[in-house]
Amino acid sequence: MEIPPDMEAKMTSLTPFESSRWTIETRIAGSPDDVAMVMAVRACAFLAEEDNITYADEFGTNDFVGTHILALVDGDPAGVIRIRWFGEFAMLERIGVRKRYRNFRVFKALGRAAMDLIAQKGYRVVVGRARGETRKLWARLVNAVPSGPEFQIDRGTLTPMITRILPPRDSLTDLAFGDPRVEHVICEDEGAWNFSALQAARARVA
Repeated sequence: MEIPPDMEAKMTSLTPFESSRWTIETRIAGSPDDVAMVMAVRACAFLAEEDNITYADEFGTNDFVGTHILALVDGDPAGVIRIRWFGEFAMLERIGVRKRYRNFRVFKALGRAAMDLIAQKGYRVVVGRARGETRKLWARLVNAVPSGPEFQIDRGTLTPMITRILPPRDSLTDLAFGDPRVEHVICEDEGAWNFSALQAARARVA
């Protein structure tokens, strides 16, 4: 999650009263229009605000193999976060919020949506990388802590971060494959799984 190092400081540009009136929603980018909004937000938050970043730095192959979560404020695309999936862990990265909506409520909504999805999939380990002093923001968003020493890249200093979670009862774990209810659930839209059907299938096995 390579948040620009000055982004946390910029979150105070709006008063609590102004941001409290917002209606914030999050969803998985599940259509070409959603993906276009994701890329537009990242272009605003990164390419337009950082002088030491190129297009190739921000966009690449990983955009086509990860899950993007989009935050909207009163229906307007405001923030994004990307999740990539590995065998035993998930990785949070590319979190960005447009300047006009840069408030902790939006960051928190993105972090919560990402962690909920990761937990529902049964992952227990979540990693990422904090730029500069954004380690504090990582801790506030997902209870992450440094997992190793800082290291340098062209765009600054990165700190590897990690957090561990326990999958909730409603998660895609301990599945009774072959049960028609399970086979139906795992073909449902991402993030829209019918967990009550999975619980019924588990109860039958037990």
